[in-house]
Amino acid sequence: MDLKQLRYFKEVIAAGSMSGAARQCGISQPAISQCIKDLETQLDEQLVTRGRRGVVTTDAGRLLLQHAERLLAEEDSLLQQFAARGELRTGSINFGIIPTLAPYLLPLLLSEFRSQYPAITIDVSERKTPDLVRLIAEGAMEFAILSDVTSDDQKRFALKTKLMFSEPLLLALPRQHQLALREDSPLPTDLNSDELIHLSDGHCLGDQTLEICRLSRGAPRLQCDQLETALAMVAANLGYAVVPKLAVRDRERNGITFRSFASPGPARKVFLLKKSGTKLSKPAEKLIKILGTDLLS
Repeated sequence: MDLKQLRYFKEVIAAGSMSGAARQCGISQPAISQCIKDLETQLDEQLVTRGRRGVVTTDAGRLLLQHAERLLAEEDSLLQQFAARGELRTGSINFGIIPTLAPYLLPLLLSEFRSQYPAITIDVSERKTPDLVRLIAEGAMEFAILSDVTSDDQKRFALKTKLMFSEPLLLALPRQHQLALREDSPLPTDLNSDELIHLSDGHCLGDQTLEICRLSRGAPRLQCDQLETALAMVAANLGYAVVPKLAVRDRERNGITFRSFASPGPARKVFLLKKSGTKLSKPAEKLIKILGTDLLS
């Protein structure tokens, strides 16, 4: 038996006749009668009797009606829940993001999303790239926002990336540094490892910076684990740092000059990472779509 048969059976009982149920369901009376006969054959019980006052349920029919009402109510509840998810009146998002993006991108991303869809539960985890790759591969989160993932990891863990945006990299300098005072824009090759404040291992931005500037890791005293720490070190005249534009967007920094590199300047690409063959949930699609607006301009 299926839910359609149970729905027709319930309508027969409610209408008190085959003809009334047929009109209510929009099908022919013979089709309704055949449905009831099929149910009786499957269950090997008579479910209704037909008299001058209409259809009357037997004991077996009353038992079936109880279960039919419960199953149909569960079907209706399930459909309503999925309709609510489709309209984003309920649901959840579970995603990860790298530390060099999280403090700067999340306020732009989540405040807009929260204002539009306040009922959606958001579970966000700030992790380094290797951890995010592992969690996506394990199915522990729906997607991640990061800046670098190797092709080997993509193949080994069956992962897929999609470019979200490209972000310029700037040079953060103490205000009296010679590169801050000179008229022409600096080049990545102007930097040296003795003055470069870089992020520790595991941060893709640190690796990208060293690759762009063609440098090896410098003195341990110039290594840190957070962009905000790097900027504090720049303000203290300990060296300079390469930082993403989002990290300094619309912010004043005492003691720091931010300079763009000579064109074409370096940039980092920001990707969405997910498991191959999976489809993002509707809340996740709406969240990512926000990045298609002018939030990053």
